[in-house]
Amino acid sequence: MNAVPILILTAALASAATDKPFVAPFESRAGLTGHGRIDELAFDQWKRLGIQPANPCSDEVFVRRVYLDVIGTLPTPEEASQFLSDQDPNKRGALIDRLLERSEFADYWAMKWSDLLRVKSEFPINLWPNAVQAYYRWIRTSIKDNLPYDRFVRELLVSNGSNFRVPEVNFYRAVQSKEPQTIAQAVALTFMGARAGNWPKARLEGMAAFFSQIGYKSTAEWKEEIVYFDPQKSAPGSPLGPAVFPDGTPAHLAPGQDPR
Repeated sequence: MNAVPILILTAALASAATDKPFVAPFESRAGLTGHGRIDELAFDQWKRLGIQPANPCSDEVFVRRVYLDVIGTLPTPEEASQFLSDQDPNKRGALIDRLLERSEFADYWAMKWSDLLRVKSEFPINLWPNAVQAYYRWIRTSIKDNLPYDRFVRELLVSNGSNFRVPEVNFYRAVQSKEPQTIAQAVALTFMGARAGNWPKARLEGMAAFFSQIGYKSTAEWKEEIVYFDPQKSAPGSPLGPAVFPDGTPAHLAPGQDPR
């Protein structure tokens, strides 16, 4: 039998025998407090939805979770012991900061982003080794250098150039079709967590119009391809219709402006 339910049951029975309030052994007795704007937004949403948040976890649970979440590995016995014996009330934030500085953080999250961004040299993506190496190095360096998320996404979506020398453009080469609708679906899934293929036709076409003027051309170098804004391709007004953001806001584009 799983040891966790047994442990909780034992603690509950002991609590009942002593008339003390039961507190799960994996939870902290500390109240839930916010530590920034994101927490405030989350708390407000839980309140609107009638969701009762879980109690804060114990230090023993936290140290295991934070190592797995941030660097993808468990703490050593020495690291866990050092954290648990630390009496600093701000030790959790300090541990997170230390983990974010470790090389394993960049390695682990570069691996995760490489999955999301389809960094693969062979079928069905066929980025080929030169492009894969450049693309991966760009992703890992961006994470290591703490490139803000909005800039990370912007550089992937608006860059132009050789897939060997401007690694970000491999985002478009990793999509399995060069059709604007397929690119729009890849963008929505990767950065919004949304399956745009299920959107109404007009909404998907409005999103696809942003990617209707992407050009591709090969070079004399083996497997190199240039990705660029091609103003000669059909403008966003035709045949997909005007470029419209997913929330329904029309995009106001100047003549000749790259809609991305």
